[in-house]
Amino acid sequence: MHFPRQVARLVVLTAALLFPSSHVLCATVVPLSISSGTTTSSYYAAASAVAKIFNKKSAVYGVRLATVASAGSVANIDAVAEGKAAFGIAETELLKRAMQGVRPWEGMARGGLRAVLGLYPATVTIVAAVDSGIKRVADLKGKRLNIGAPGSIDNTYASALLQMSGLNPGEVISSQHSTAIAPELLQKGDIDAYLCIVGHPNLTVLEASAGNRKVLLVPLDETLIKQVTANNPLLAPVVIPMRFYPNVQATGTVQSLGVRTVLFTSADQSDESVYNVVREILGNLDLFRRQHPILQDLTPEQAARVTVIPLHPGAARYFKESGLIP
Repeated sequence: MHFPRQVARLVVLTAALLFPSSHVLCATVVPLSISSGTTTSSYYAAASAVAKIFNKKSAVYGVRLATVASAGSVANIDAVAEGKAAFGIAETELLKRAMQGVRPWEGMARGGLRAVLGLYPATVTIVAAVDSGIKRVADLKGKRLNIGAPGSIDNTYASALLQMSGLNPGEVISSQHSTAIAPELLQKGDIDAYLCIVGHPNLTVLEASAGNRKVLLVPLDETLIKQVTANNPLLAPVVIPMRFYPNVQATGTVQSLGVRTVLFTSADQSDESVYNVVREILGNLDLFRRQHPILQDLTPEQAARVTVIPLHPGAARYFKESGLIP
């Protein structure tokens, strides 16, 4: 009468020995963070895609990646350099500045940064309310422009972009709110436009165009684009893909500037961890590209082509094995 119950207990005991509970397994998994951007940013989307693909093998590698929100590129570089995050995402231009100790890193060059993967191009994007009368950058004179939170790429380059466009930054009424809340501020009438440097499609643009206040995207002047790209090989002319934004008022081709973003780490990160991250992403590249439209055009060659900071040895090892670099 008691035999079946004894057998059942034996099965349960055997299973417990052979297959430890999830909390026991998880205790052996080391968490590593990816410092990204605001939750509506393309940085956050890209970091989440990296984590999702890699974490399919987290039990095998004993490492689990976690996406952490941040103020943006500057904050990400500082977090990785100071050991507060294992990985981060930033544009090539800012990574170059950090390595050289150029503004905003005067006197504290971040020489320990190392590249992991090239990602997607981030594009200078100006979203303006139609009723503000802003159709070109020069029209921002006297208008209320949000330039993103301190520590973001938007905020870092806003003044330079305005000056290159012939505007004195003092002629524009600037605010420094996070780009994540800029669409709400625009719809409420608190600002006339906002500047962000993002991959497309971007959630903030979609949010801004979903309200009653109609919006458009402001193109950069062609002369400015030629001037900037001629003097800086890290920047390239791009056209914002308007097919993603059916509710944005069409004004023709929206020309702008783009700079490639990079997943990076520090020289202290283990070769094995970095090698495994690169192997999982490039070994599952089709699946990775399907995680978000900003990643859909990424090629293995672009992933391996990062020259502004040294490649991490773990990444270099994978790229060499794959024939992507000599």
